[in-house]
Amino acid sequence: MKFKKRIILLIVLLIFSALPIGAVAANQDILSYHQVKDLDHDAKIDDQIVIIYQNQGGIKDLGLTTNQIEAGEKLSDQVDIIKVKDGSQVDGLVVELLKNPHVLAAQKNTYLKFASLPNDPMLAQAWQFEAIGADKTWDQVNNQESVVVAVLDTGLNSNHPDIIGKSVDGYDYVTGQTETVDEVGHGTAISGCIAAIANNEIGIAGVAGTADIKIAPYRVGGETVDDYETNLGYACAALYHAANRPEVRVINMSFAGYEVSPVLETAIAYAASMGKILVAASGNDGADPENAGKITIPSAYDNVISVGATDRNNMIGDFSQYNEMVDLCAPGVEATTLWAQDDYITESGTSLSCPVVAGAGAVLVAADATLSAAEVEAVLKETAIDLGEPGRDDHYGYGLIQLDQALAQVRQKEPLTLSYRTHVQNNGWQAIVNNSEVSGTVGESLRLEAIELNVNGSGYDIGVRYQTHVENQGWQDFVANGGLSGTTGEALRLEAIKIELTGADAEFFDIYYQVHVENIGWLDWAKNGEAAGTEGLGYRMEGITIELVSKGSQAPGKVERPYVKH
Repeated sequence: MKFKKRIILLIVLLIFSALPIGAVAANQDILSYHQVKDLDHDAKIDDQIVIIYQNQGGIKDLGLTTNQIEAGEKLSDQVDIIKVKDGSQVDGLVVELLKNPHVLAAQKNTYLKFASLPNDPMLAQAWQFEAIGADKTWDQVNNQESVVVAVLDTGLNSNHPDIIGKSVDGYDYVTGQTETVDEVGHGTAISGCIAAIANNEIGIAGVAGTADIKIAPYRVGGETVDDYETNLGYACAALYHAANRPEVRVINMSFAGYEVSPVLETAIAYAASMGKILVAASGNDGADPENAGKITIPSAYDNVISVGATDRNNMIGDFSQYNEMVDLCAPGVEATTLWAQDDYITESGTSLSCPVVAGAGAVLVAADATLSAAEVEAVLKETAIDLGEPGRDDHYGYGLIQLDQALAQVRQKEPLTLSYRTHVQNNGWQAIVNNSEVSGTVGESLRLEAIELNVNGSGYDIGVRYQTHVENQGWQDFVANGGLSGTTGEALRLEAIKIELTGADAEFFDIYYQVHVENIGWLDWAKNGEAAGTEGLGYRMEGITIELVSKGSQAPGKVERPYVKH
């Protein structure tokens, strides 16, 4: 038997030795992109898949082989693009990748469509400047640290004389270099709306005026002169890259599409969690019978400001896409901006109204660096001129932004603060504490008996209401804005609590709260009216901490188990 096995092994080895080396290694597990070709940027992207990784995942974690994958590229720590050898297998491979615990999102790659006055002589043509009140704010903000707007577009001609010196490094995903070019001109036009140099006796002025606001150009499309498409994979990578830069406060996306995109939604959610002000064009299909009124991405995603386009008479452009997700409008019909290396252009599109809002957001942050993305969005809506139907409507959103009014409101607003105190067994009322501090006791076996809670900040329409579950009495009625919930002097413990925000500005914030419970310790965080604590177990609440954060911010901790009911 041993002799026969040796003969068989020898035959197998001889067969392998007679084959070319490549035939033996034809189906290798892919551990790095050195094993496959580089992506061909001129090729069609129909056979490509965009992957966003969970945590520290990478190509080595996907279980793919060289028989499946022809080429690939790591765009960032989170985002890869791979090209499948057999195009008919793309959809099936996406399904398999989504089962992989290292993959956060995956999708077939696709394209989205790109959408005293200064002494600048063409300013009258750039009427958008005056229409939003920037003629009153252009020299009113003198920030010490640069505010950076990431422009995800076709790049930037950074040597244009009306924007030279107004940019910082971005990234060109088409060429794989830090320095970007702009073959199309679209990205330069968008950047000009935001940051064209004011008071330099040439051309126009951007919304930023003389505030220190700079552009970080990200080239995510526009591979040729007439290419007005955004590569989905590049856009996702740019979002992650920009989101991880603390100096970037605003991200402008003058492109739109209609397909469902889990990878783009994931990247947007990450950028929002990093506190970025996200602004996107509503789209240019408002007069297209096939697409008019449809929801577009990324403008429809949570925490993204969707912008429509108006003309000189404050009328919505007939092309401006309308739907229930439009938030604001800004000048975008026959607006003048930068073009090519040293030229100017007068064009129309929500691509141009979008950076007007992005630039306005940057000015507000330059005036008050503590502003959150939610606060910027709130003040732009509150101070907008209501156009169209009274209140918010699908064409104008909340109305035409007014930067001068928004800036004035920012300067008069006090910071939004959260304060609360608790009544503790044997100790009585504790001192008032603020956002994220603990009220009550821990480790002293003392029950909480009552709580009072307030949200403070002039200029906001926001309040708070709350209810507690009391020993022997169950859930109490809601009280609001400093009212007492619970009991005092009755020796009854608090067992659970619900807290929620009220008022028009409540939509821009989340309230999280966590309680310390007898025999359990700290439970997980509850949010926006959820119950926290216990019911039916006879356990006392001993301490509580509460946090007020911008809408969509990352939770302070775990949220799986805030409430235990018998």
